[in-house]
Amino acid sequence: MHPYLRQQLQRCVGAKPIAPDLLPVLEAVSTVLDTVDRERELGAAAVDELSRELQERYERLQQSEQRYRLLFDESPLAMFAVRRSDGVVLAWNLEAEWLFGYQATEALHRSVDALGLFAHDDEILAPGLSAGQPLPQIGQPQECSLYARDGRRILAVVILQLVMLDGSEAAIVHVRDVTVERESLRAQAESEARFRAFFDHAGLAIHVLSAEGIMLEANPAYTALLGFDPQELVGRAFSLLSPEEDLDACREVSRDLLSGLRDAATMERRFFHKDGHLVWGQLTVSVVRHGAEMRLIGMIQDITERKRMEGQLLKQAFQDELSGLANRVLFRDRLRHALERRSRSGNTVAVILLDLDGFKRVNDSLGHAVGDELLQVIGRRIASTVRTGDTVARLGGDEFAVVIESVEHDSEPDTLADRLLFLLRLPIRVGGREVAVGVSFGIAVAEPADDEEAVLRNADTAMYAAKASGKGCVRRFDPSMHLHAMEWLELELDLRLAVDRREFQLEFQPQVRIASGHVKGFEALLRWQHPTRGHVLPGSFLPVAEETGIVVAIGRWVLGEACRQAVRWADSDGHLPSVSVNIAARQLDSDSLVSDTRHALLASGLDPQRLVLEITETDVMRAPEDALRKLQALKALGVRLAIDDFGTGYSSLSHLQYFPVDELKIDRSFVMRIERGDRDAAFVRTIVALAKSLSVEVVAEGIEERLQHDYLEAIGCDSGQGYLYSRPLNPDHAARYIVEGCRLPSSRAGITPQVVP
Repeated sequence: MHPYLRQQLQRCVGAKPIAPDLLPVLEAVSTVLDTVDRERELGAAAVDELSRELQERYERLQQSEQRYRLLFDESPLAMFAVRRSDGVVLAWNLEAEWLFGYQATEALHRSVDALGLFAHDDEILAPGLSAGQPLPQIGQPQECSLYARDGRRILAVVILQLVMLDGSEAAIVHVRDVTVERESLRAQAESEARFRAFFDHAGLAIHVLSAEGIMLEANPAYTALLGFDPQELVGRAFSLLSPEEDLDACREVSRDLLSGLRDAATMERRFFHKDGHLVWGQLTVSVVRHGAEMRLIGMIQDITERKRMEGQLLKQAFQDELSGLANRVLFRDRLRHALERRSRSGNTVAVILLDLDGFKRVNDSLGHAVGDELLQVIGRRIASTVRTGDTVARLGGDEFAVVIESVEHDSEPDTLADRLLFLLRLPIRVGGREVAVGVSFGIAVAEPADDEEAVLRNADTAMYAAKASGKGCVRRFDPSMHLHAMEWLELELDLRLAVDRREFQLEFQPQVRIASGHVKGFEALLRWQHPTRGHVLPGSFLPVAEETGIVVAIGRWVLGEACRQAVRWADSDGHLPSVSVNIAARQLDSDSLVSDTRHALLASGLDPQRLVLEITETDVMRAPEDALRKLQALKALGVRLAIDDFGTGYSSLSHLQYFPVDELKIDRSFVMRIERGDRDAAFVRTIVALAKSLSVEVVAEGIEERLQHDYLEAIGCDSGQGYLYSRPLNPDHAARYIVEGCRLPSSRAGITPQVVP
């Protein structure tokens, strides 16, 4: 029985028994009460379940809203929501703040029109954000223009979604900024257009290769460069356009480019022209990616002309332009390599240096064009004589050299030098006439420790030894030559300082009128008093001065000093003696001789007629035309000219009529032979007679005996000079000699010096 029914019966009946006929009723009521209880329990359970479900739904809704808010706020796309009824902004995310420049607090609850995000005539956004307007395509991406707060135009792709917010219909706008993307695409399109225009119209040959080196595309400039139509090249291997020997470096570069070691590379290689000749090109290659594939883009610039010019410059750098032989640079390089090979093979290397003697005379007399032709002929003669493989070079001027790279016999360099000496002595026909020149040779055989500097220095030393020996000969280097060369070098250095240090002095040897004994003049003789060497003989230092050219400066000093001393001279009758100055060959060749003479006369105040310049006939005849011009210029100054050492050279008396000569000096070698017989005496007599017929005064040198004086007086020789009259005198004694005159010995017993005390 139901507990509630039992409780009520207990309260109303108490302990009395229940009538039997009431039991079925009570059971039925109990059953009803049980059913009611069960229904109540089920209802309560249902309410609890519904409450839990509603709670869970609420919590899920909150989570969904949180997720939505998070997605909305943190979306990488700019998003905002607009109520369609009035266009008020209901939501504004962070990306929208950055894109449009409005903070959320500035945008929310404001009209979207007030923000000026889009033009009012916009056909995409305006309908979607305004109630009563036809809806655009919902959920479909569409492009439009939006505007930021600062007026910046934004190219965007937008998607509209319609939702209910706060009981109102709203549009959520998704905005993706594609401004950079579109600009990039536009720039890419422009770049592609520019590249295509450059590709099609460039003056450079441009191609595109596959990673395997197959030509994929070529521009029209290939036709101008190589003669091929671009379509003839597509599909062919690029390597077929170049000689095989040019390809190894290109293959290595291609591997580096495709492996990423290099981004670009430039190289020079040859290409076949369609007609068969080769074209030099500068190829620049870069690698680009085309999707998953790699491409090589190459540009070829025609450098054929540049290569030709480089070849000419290289030729000029290593080849003597005049002779076509190797020049000094190439010669030294060949010698260095020969010495390096010698250290491996054990071969002996030798160098022959040869220098022409008298080449300047050819240049001065016949002109530089003839001189150049002479050098060319000599170069060919040398080249035709040496072995194949040996190097012949012109080192400059009239100096040539030969490298014998493998000396088989010790005498081989000497044999070759002798053969060249004979060959080069033969007359050479240039400029319409035959010319002969001498040659001096120096030979140096390389020692094991010698480098090219040492070998060249030794050969040069030997060559100068040949010149010092009289020229026109061959000398082989030996160590003793170094000592002589060092002495020569020291002497040269001392000579350069001697003028400034006032180490030079002049002595004067009288020239006497043979008939009267009066002093005609003096010959100025150079003396060198060295501070450590003491008195240095002229024969020791004049060759050095002549060879090095220092004689020009020394001669300038002699001219000035001789004129200065001569101004002091006068005899008792007021006669003014002359002063004779020897002119060296280098002085005669120098362009400053005339100006030096003019300066000496002006500085001293000496009458030009009292200055006699003595020039040897050998020096005059080296270059007669040039000498004649110099002598005429000197005569224009008013000085007198004398031919010294006449008879020892290769001129003749007939030459005297062509030169403005005032005096002729008979060399001492002829004067000394007067006593030997009529033949020698007759030669001197002939010289005197012919000179007088040309109105040229004659001075005899080297008179040491009275017999010589008497004979010269008998044949009418004008003046004499020698120890019979006096040894050379210092300036003070020379002035006294003028006053006291010449005292001749009465006998022919010997050489009696007459020195004024």
